[in-house]
Amino acid sequence: MLTPAHASASLLNVTFVNDLQRTDCSLYWHGSAPSGPRKDFGPIFAGLHKELEVSEGHVFTFARAGTLTPLLRVTVTSQVHRYILNDTVANEAESTACAASLQSDASLPAACSSVLSCTDCVRVPGCGWCVISHAIATSSTCNDANAEDRSADEWLSLAKKLMNPENSSGLPSLREAYQALERGTRQALKKDNATTSPIHLLLAEMRAKLEGIIDEADADYLISTTRHASLSSLKPQNVPRRKMADANAFISRAQPVIITDLFSNSTDSRHPIPQKWTLEYLKRFMHGGLYNVAADAQRLCCQYYEPRRVAAEAGYPYPFAPTTHLYRDDFKGFVGTLRRANSADALLHYMHDVVMERDGAAVVAGKQATQQLASDLAATLAALWPLAEMQPFFAGIANAKLWIGQKGVTMRLHYDSSDNLYVMAWGRKRAILAEPGQFGALYPYPNGHPLAGSSQVNLSDPDLERHPGFAHATLWETVVGPGDVLYLPAYWWHQFEQPFEDTASVNFWSYERTDSPPVNVRDRRLQTNALHDHMERQIVKAFKNKAGVVLSSLASGRVKKKFWERANRTLHEAADDWRKWMLSLPNAPSEDAYNATELISDFLQRHRDVLKQRWPGWVPGIEWNMSKMTALEPHLRGRCKPATKTATFSSVCRSP
Repeated sequence: MLTPAHASASLLNVTFVNDLQRTDCSLYWHGSAPSGPRKDFGPIFAGLHKELEVSEGHVFTFARAGTLTPLLRVTVTSQVHRYILNDTVANEAESTACAASLQSDASLPAACSSVLSCTDCVRVPGCGWCVISHAIATSSTCNDANAEDRSADEWLSLAKKLMNPENSSGLPSLREAYQALERGTRQALKKDNATTSPIHLLLAEMRAKLEGIIDEADADYLISTTRHASLSSLKPQNVPRRKMADANAFISRAQPVIITDLFSNSTDSRHPIPQKWTLEYLKRFMHGGLYNVAADAQRLCCQYYEPRRVAAEAGYPYPFAPTTHLYRDDFKGFVGTLRRANSADALLHYMHDVVMERDGAAVVAGKQATQQLASDLAATLAALWPLAEMQPFFAGIANAKLWIGQKGVTMRLHYDSSDNLYVMAWGRKRAILAEPGQFGALYPYPNGHPLAGSSQVNLSDPDLERHPGFAHATLWETVVGPGDVLYLPAYWWHQFEQPFEDTASVNFWSYERTDSPPVNVRDRRLQTNALHDHMERQIVKAFKNKAGVVLSSLASGRVKKKFWERANRTLHEAADDWRKWMLSLPNAPSEDAYNATELISDFLQRHRDVLKQRWPGWVPGIEWNMSKMTALEPHLRGRCKPATKTATFSSVCRSP
């Protein structure tokens, strides 16, 4: 069934032909506009065709089976009733895509060097900062003719005017406001002016936002100068930075991209998250509920973990002794913690809490959000909606989460199962991404582990003796700042780091249409996920709360005789089911491509890796050891609230 908008349109009989010699493809319908695949019409095997009844104006894509890489995109017209994908067209499409991915974004537009004023400079796309005092200013600098004649009061007044929604032209105005405050400070110091204090107060609140706005040159510089030495040999690629007009080419094929101009030409009142939100602003409008906070030592913060029902049902099959302390605090208290913190503190704190539920319901800390916060979120969601609709198989917004953390925080490498639009509120984050799958390089934790979906590899100091496959990982890097929107596709690994300043961001997760094809069918990189998930489910189904004992025994090679035959049969049946499923897919390998014994061995190796992390006296069935968590500071112990039993994460509040 097509969209209601086309229900009354006359249907055309159209034939889609896959004339490739050896390659199967999939056919996706985009609806009436190129905004992301809306319906999977399944595979078209090499040399075959598919006949459909469609409406004029519908957009379709031939994609290589197991990917979303477009080989041919067509718009149906009443004059053409047969669309053919052949080898010439496919080869040309892939060559074009390859060339586009190698194109550099680092060069500044020629127009940057010709502007005469800051007002002109900040409005030239790609110029970025023209603030001489900025630590990473681009080569495009400028001087206003009357700059030295303005007083500190006049600079302060100008900055406030530029940040006023009535006068703002979006992020360019914020860049100008930052320059005005910097120049006002210099003027005040020259004349010992009393305006210094209000300028400093405004700078203190806005610096992380204004200073964090970056352009392509800034991003390249920050990526290269902050790269972990251990990653240099892997030669990570840079995530492309593109304008909104070019976003669909990346998003519709589920490839990460940073959209740089979504908020650039909009008023402050329309897009408050990147243009208005500060810690002080949120303090005024976040109500007094309890928020989830993670705390840990500077080199460890933070690992986000969840209790897994499957783990309890399987008899706690894996040892787990976290150091990250998860607790709850009211927002005012959390702001006090951040403002009390300094670089010498032993702990870092990272707040993470849902601020929007399914389809835009603003709910904060389990309660209805304040009117101002709800309005802010609704405005940002409206701005993001055109991007969200470009996501493959998009059906709606699942929820949104607010993240606020100190400089130094790192959220360890993990993946999510939903597409994500990541909006920065203030500060800059460094992100390391990895393509989906890569189990042999990134060593994910098993499903029953509270760190399921996370990598065991420490990216800042990988242990290649323990994780030798990491030497072959495929990585990407980027830096995002206020005004940037990072599209992060489902199942892409990501590690967010905060080496520059405190940050805040809001990410918007999506949910897919119910008629979407399984992700492991449309993306062959996820087929190992399907195998390991299936094996673990079958073991838990067969042995229930004894599954932990069985998995540990299988991994260690010391299986009790009464379990061996049944466990061996269960795993082989699961591997055989997966093999049959794989052979039924387009572009299937040969019949002898998968060896059950090798598949099972790879699956059990993940469990062997995790079992090495046991503590003395641990055996399957013992609950996780929470005694190793970092103790909270004295001022927090009396205020800390433990998570409820129904919370999505586990926590305790304790004294040392």
